[in-house]
Amino acid sequence: MKEHADSTTLFARFFPDENAILQVARVISGIRLVRDSYDDPRLFPPRNAPIEYQFGYFAAMVAIDHRTGTPLDSFEGYVEGEFFHGSDLLYRLGMLIFYEDPEFFSPVRLSNLTYNDARRLLEFNGKVLWDYHVRTFLLRDLGLKTVKFYGSFENLLNVESISELIRRLRLFRAHEDPVAKKSYLLAKFLEGRELANFRDRDNAEVPVDNHISRLAIRLGIIKFSNYEHIESQIEVPRKYDVRLRLEIRKAWRKVSMLSKVDPFTLDDFLWSLGRKVCRQSKPLCESCPFNKICLARISGKFWLEHCHTLTWYY
Repeated sequence: MKEHADSTTLFARFFPDENAILQVARVISGIRLVRDSYDDPRLFPPRNAPIEYQFGYFAAMVAIDHRTGTPLDSFEGYVEGEFFHGSDLLYRLGMLIFYEDPEFFSPVRLSNLTYNDARRLLEFNGKVLWDYHVRTFLLRDLGLKTVKFYGSFENLLNVESISELIRRLRLFRAHEDPVAKKSYLLAKFLEGRELANFRDRDNAEVPVDNHISRLAIRLGIIKFSNYEHIESQIEVPRKYDVRLRLEIRKAWRKVSMLSKVDPFTLDDFLWSLGRKVCRQSKPLCESCPFNKICLARISGKFWLEHCHTLTWYY
């Protein structure tokens, strides 16, 4: 196993564990995974809605789909008698707007978005998201550049390849993450909703967020020369975070190839597992299909994902 040292920091080296990757892939290959169609009407637009507004909804929501809570604050509550948490609440609020005013998600409206307009999407029960000014900026940037360079979201997103989509999205501030979490998430949504038919599906990647990172660390497909900074939750520098998430993305790609499960289907499964089973606190190990091979369970140390600078990347 080749270790990848970051010479600019004093943080631990990290490296993929090929044996753990193989074991995880074997478990996954024995599970019948079903790709989400992203049709839940609480979270996603109906398929008979105008195509431009469907494109606009997914483009806008993904642009602001990053950490909704902080250690001191959470984003959750009941909408129409049903409890929603984190990104689910964000998308639920998005759909309340979509049913009432779908033109909200047009590039022209987004390009002129005011903070007061944005509060319709970013405020709940009198509490605004911790970085709602940043998210307003990202939405405005998305609208402005789409109007100027493409004219419509359909013109922007109607592409035949994932690689072309990723290239186009680099124009926008929301998609400047070198690991392209939001870009691959948008590709996943577009393909799953049949708004895109990519001819280069081999270029798909798992969108690496905090849940995907935590699973990689706990399962041991990525290991560290020591776990001091993970256990103490010392914040790592941005360059270290990017390099680590790139290595995590490569490890999940190997799992995808060995298990013969495409990265987008794999991401649906992993993201749900990370939120509902392998939670940050009180993981439900008895409900986890990896409980016999999980490094964290075997060692008795349920590490969190690495502590990183709060960012709009993921």
